[in-house]
Order: sequence, then structure tokens, then C-alpha cells
Amino acid sequence: MGDNSSIMPIGEGIVRSFFLTLGLLLIYAVITSFTDTNAKFDSVYKVVITALGVMYGTMYAVKKINKKGWLVGLVVALIYMIIIYLVSVLNGRGFALTNFSILRIVLALGVGTLSGMLGVNI
Repeated sequence: MGDNSSIMPIGEGIVRSFFLTLGLLLIYAVITSFTDTNAKFDSVYKVVITALGVMYGTMYAVKKINKKGWLVGLVVALIYMIIIYLVSVLNGRGFALTNFSILRIVLALGVGTLSGMLGVNI
């Protein structure tokens, strides 16, 4: 993974992750504009879209690189979550990490690693 041929697919995977996340957030915004949702549903939805975004970006990058799937998945998930965290900070949430955000990061890293392993073997 140290060569430059691995950097572009990882970047493309992260960009694709964000487009999927953006699309799912738009769907969620439409749904919540017509219905009332509770905080528990919001939390579950955030975890699900994070996992789907990481999974999609990882599978894309691993299919392009075709080696070291777990490492590629871990890198994609880590960069994705760092960017999500920085966007949250810029949005006014502050630098504090809650138990939920730590759980979300750990789950994203796990999903990225497992998706990478799965992507290499499919």
C-alpha cells in the first residue's frame, strides 16, 4: 500500500463514501420533514449511514487495489471518520468526543476492516 497507485483508489473510495452519505442524509431529511422521529431513531440512522458509507468506499477502493483489503478498509474508514469529525467541529459541535461518537468511530473502523477483507475475496 506504500506506492502511489494505492492513493487514488483510496481517495476515490472516500469521495464515493461521502456522496453516498450525502444522498442518504438527503433521504433522511425528506423523511423527517414529513414525520416525527425520536432521538433513538436518529442515532441508529447515523450509525447505519456511517457503516454503509464506509462499506461502499472500502469495497470500491479494495476492488481497484486488489490487495491488503483490511489495511485499505482501515485507512478509508479512518480518513472518513476524521473528515466527519472535522466537519462536525466546524459545524459547532466542539471537540468533545462522547461515548456515542467513540462507539461510532470504532464501529466504522471495524466495518472498514471487515469490508476490506470481504472486498479482496469477492
